[in-house]
Amino acid sequence: MLIIGEKLNSAIPSVRQIIQEKDAAAVQDLAVKQVQAGAHYLDVNTAHCNEIEDMEWLVRTVQEVTDAPLCVDSTSGEVIKKALKNIKGEKSKVIINSISMEKNRLEEVLPLVLEYQCPAIGLTADDNGIPKTVEDRLKITERLVELLSKHGYNLENLYIDPLVLPLAVSHTHAATFFQCLTEIKRLFNVKTVSGLSNISFNMPKRKLINRYFLAICMAHGMDAAILDPLDSKIMTAVTTVELLMGQDAFGKNFLKAYRKGLLAD
Repeated sequence: MLIIGEKLNSAIPSVRQIIQEKDAAAVQDLAVKQVQAGAHYLDVNTAHCNEIEDMEWLVRTVQEVTDAPLCVDSTSGEVIKKALKNIKGEKSKVIINSISMEKNRLEEVLPLVLEYQCPAIGLTADDNGIPKTVEDRLKITERLVELLSKHGYNLENLYIDPLVLPLAVSHTHAATFFQCLTEIKRLFNVKTVSGLSNISFNMPKRKLINRYFLAICMAHGMDAAILDPLDSKIMTAVTTVELLMGQDAFGKNFLKAYRKGLLAD
């Protein structure tokens, strides 16, 4: 499971404040702690700030303390382009979050994905929004896969996010998402990804819902998740599910985590 640390996101009020105040020490502390907790990538988002200028500052500030690759999270091609220019090292390791079949993203973001040939998160959305049915989300996935293939993009770098909707709106939304994961794997043989927070929006005990949602997603073959790696219980869920699914040879990672006292009941 590829872990994308979600904590450097300006949608979080406390993070928005430290970005706006240019509190480099606080940003760098969050970056380092997420990597130490097991994040493979760090998501960076400044959409709720002065997006372009703050993205440039955030990228530079994070890279002063860690070499962990970044997941650039923006709907704006201009912002993503600015981030890519300021990212040190191999641009092809950066994850672009995200592309979709929406006209503005096809015009602004798709050219950057193709230019740098970097991993990308593809959303099952178009100019009509997020479809309600599994079938319609699969149709958007097919269109996106065909478009990228036509332009010579390596589909091994594509992560499809079927966009889970809140359980508070409909009790079937999680089940719909699980079915999408299965069918996307079966039909297109590409990777899948999800953020966890949307499933539990407006529900009590959100961390509990997120944790079990992640476990079921992993059982349906999900390859990556945008989550809070500082939540020891959700990281324990990742380690334990990988063990149960036969992805942890001889339980080495589970036992290593146990010896380090990282497994939370």
